[in-house]
Amino acid sequence: MTPELPLYHRIENDLKNKIFSGYYKSGDILPSERELIGIYKVSRLTAREAVNRLAIEGLVVKVQGKGTFVTIPQLTHRKGPLYSGGEEILMRYYEVKTKVLDLKIVTPNKIVSKNLELQEEEVVYLERLRYANKTPVALIKSYLPHRYVPGIESIDFTDKFLYQFLEKYYKLQIHEADEIIEAVRAEKRCAKLLKIEPATPLLLNQRITRLLDGKVIEYEMVEYRSDIYKYYNKLTGRGETRIAQENKT
Repeated sequence: MTPELPLYHRIENDLKNKIFSGYYKSGDILPSERELIGIYKVSRLTAREAVNRLAIEGLVVKVQGKGTFVTIPQLTHRKGPLYSGGEEILMRYYEVKTKVLDLKIVTPNKIVSKNLELQEEEVVYLERLRYANKTPVALIKSYLPHRYVPGIESIDFTDKFLYQFLEKYYKLQIHEADEIIEAVRAEKRCAKLLKIEPATPLLLNQRITRLLDGKVIEYEMVEYRSDIYKYYNKLTGRGETRIAQENKT
């Protein structure tokens, strides 16, 4: 029999579900300790412990004399160095963990073959679930030509980042990537893994990554929770040729 969760943990989970479901939004104030005592029929110490645990996870912040406010820091995907799916989270203040869901050699479908620029060739499929502060934030699916990474199917990627491993172990020179980002809705399995409702809006990032010689090393699809993730890009200049043409008119 599974032991019953402590009261403070059950309150923490309930409040966390309300935060991530949008019932409480960033900037909203949580019920006071007195209100939590009345809602959950618990002691002051139990209510306080539940809120303290949320604060430790970075989901709320206590402001003396004003109350406890929801503050969900969004993960930011930036233009800059090339990282594999979710690695950029490390550049911020989250505790990052990875759960490997699948790693195997497969025969690719036409879409995967086209994106990897392959004919008839086996590929490695690696599926991972990325967590930030114990919250699932991204479902990552990577396809790599098997001939570039023999034996990779026996590697445990629980505590490894893909690009770092490819460079260090296989001596591959990862050079550049093209990305397409679009809005999609979570399918049933993805929603369950990310702990959201089916059809919830997600950000889908599709990436084709190339080596220094131009060969494709990875086709990656990452589904990000849009409620706690945003994409940041910086654009500079308008091009000297265009500006010169406009000045002539």
